[in-house]
Amino acid sequence: MKKKSKIILGVCIVAAVLIGISIWNAWFSATKIAFVNFQTIQQGSISKANDNSFIKLSEVSLANLDRLSNYDMVFVNGMGLRIVEEQRQQIQQAADKGVPVYTSMATNPTNNICNLDSVQQNLIRRYLSNGGKTNYRNMLNYIRKAIDGKTYSTTEMEDPVERPSDMLYHAGISNPDDELEFLTVTDYEKFMKDNNLYKEGARRIIITGQMADATDLIKALEKEGYNVYPVQSMTRFMSFIDEVQPDAVINMAHGRMGDRMVDYLRTKNILLFAPLTINSLVDEWENDPLGMSGGFMSQSIVTPEIDGAIRPFALFAQYEDKEGLRHSYA
Repeated sequence: MKKKSKIILGVCIVAAVLIGISIWNAWFSATKIAFVNFQTIQQGSISKANDNSFIKLSEVSLANLDRLSNYDMVFVNGMGLRIVEEQRQQIQQAADKGVPVYTSMATNPTNNICNLDSVQQNLIRRYLSNGGKTNYRNMLNYIRKAIDGKTYSTTEMEDPVERPSDMLYHAGISNPDDELEFLTVTDYEKFMKDNNLYKEGARRIIITGQMADATDLIKALEKEGYNVYPVQSMTRFMSFIDEVQPDAVINMAHGRMGDRMVDYLRTKNILLFAPLTINSLVDEWENDPLGMSGGFMSQSIVTPEIDGAIRPFALFAQYEDKEGLRHSYA
């Protein structure tokens, strides 16, 4: 009788443990999100925006696509995604098993694998396209709550915030989470003066380009006594140039700035610097005898020199954080 009671007790304990594990996995465990073929700067920005310890981000290489089934959400950057049919099937198999998969900017229709509904797709597309810490943070919480179905340790998320495509910005001085964006040079200079960053009579440097995270460069130039104007602009760049009247421009180049910029540089006789962004870890790049090649070399060095860009020296590279995600740094 005692033996039978022990067996029943043991079965009950095992059942309770299994139920507990099931409940934990369903409601309380971390939400694991995989990123495939994402640019380091965007993936790093998403990682820096993540303030939830119950959301874990991982980079999955093309050689390890068979591991996608272990994640609660998969992001695939379809821009320039070069995969063979076997790899494509590995992504599709994860989607067929019920893993939420979202592919953005697929240049090849056969790579456009997505099993989210239209509402989910629309929200995530808007979060990604507008970018910024607030949008990325809300997107991650949305994935945990609405897609992964876990409400524990999930803050209230807001709808995507549309950000301007033409603005000046700053790296954040008092609070790294601040998104300091300015639509006019006047507003930006007021911010500079209010925070004792503006130096009367100091030389002005514009920083532009989206190939790297310029935060450390901005801080270093300010420390050296320059007035720094970081600009992110698709259509108003030359109007910002005309208003700032810079003594030099630093462009994290990927292609040309155009003939209007060439005319401006010639008229004002100012310098255009084009520091290089290395899309690999420092050790990998230093050990590679080739260094840079093909289209990336032409877009980073050759075509910027048509604008008059000088000093194409390596200034930005990548490092890995403790979770194995890569970040751009100066």
